[in-house]
Amino acid sequence: MAKTRTISCNELTDNDRRMLEICSRIADLLKESIPDQEKANAFMKVHGRVNYSRDAGMGVAAGKLQRDALTTRGKTDKSPFSNRNLRWHPLVLAYSTPSYAVEVDSIDISNHKIIFVISGTRYQPEDLFRLDRVFCAPFRKWSHLVDRLSEWSPDEWSENRCTIPALEYSTAEFSVGTFATLGIAVAYKLYGAPSEVYQIIIDLLRQEGISNEVIKDIPPLENLVKCPLCLADIDEPPAELPRRERPQVWQPAWRSSKRAEGAEEVLQLTHTFPLIENEIRHRPSMVRYGHRWCNVAMTDHSVEETVDFMRAVVSAHEREQE
Repeated sequence: MAKTRTISCNELTDNDRRMLEICSRIADLLKESIPDQEKANAFMKVHGRVNYSRDAGMGVAAGKLQRDALTTRGKTDKSPFSNRNLRWHPLVLAYSTPSYAVEVDSIDISNHKIIFVISGTRYQPEDLFRLDRVFCAPFRKWSHLVDRLSEWSPDEWSENRCTIPALEYSTAEFSVGTFATLGIAVAYKLYGAPSEVYQIIIDLLRQEGISNEVIKDIPPLENLVKCPLCLADIDEPPAELPRRERPQVWQPAWRSSKRAEGAEEVLQLTHTFPLIENEIRHRPSMVRYGHRWCNVAMTDHSVEETVDFMRAVVSAHEREQE
């Protein structure tokens, strides 16, 4: 196993597998709805592939929908955060314990492994995915371990990638609903699926027993296909401005370049309200695909806060010109 992969990456509970199976069915229906076979295959290759693992598999095993909707962001620093993990992983880290979680009893170290004591039972990193509800190890529970953990090597941390940030936590059903929301948007707007695909996916979610709370949280189709900040369609440049020709820069010819990922019109996962630790905001009503330019401009602000900021900037420039 690659050392940067999350602990127990290939271990799934029955519920984990069921949720991934639902997402696989969603992807298959989206692909079937795309009339052009070449575009349908491209959708599956780029967006639709589902990998039955906790961390979306190695490299590009899973498609963009699984990486964005179902897993946390990749992390390879010296911390106990998983390098991707399912967003409903049952052990989160936060400054203080969120309302939806139960606080762990204590944290210890044994044989270079972080041990979480929960309801009197000691859990090693590889066993945490089996917990039957959400637990949190808040900031103050780590204070007695700071000096020891600061000396750990990258290899030692690789054996302890077993938690996720509370910021990125979501329920399994909200994550599946987000997968459906983002999938409908790209299948319809980028790959040419008919508008009927929206109801097809909603019907599938109902058939699979996804709760009405999640289904009602999915916005109408016309709201899904616009960048939440500039309100241009996701297949148009930011704010429908002319596409910019980026000047060439030197890149080593012997390695792959990711410069295209930095283009301002590239679609990125965008949260319309900034993520916070005590509230689940990774949910269909708050997640969209937006332009990179718009997403970067928002930083950790809501759409409304960003628009207010832009109005203030424009107003300042207008006053300067008077």
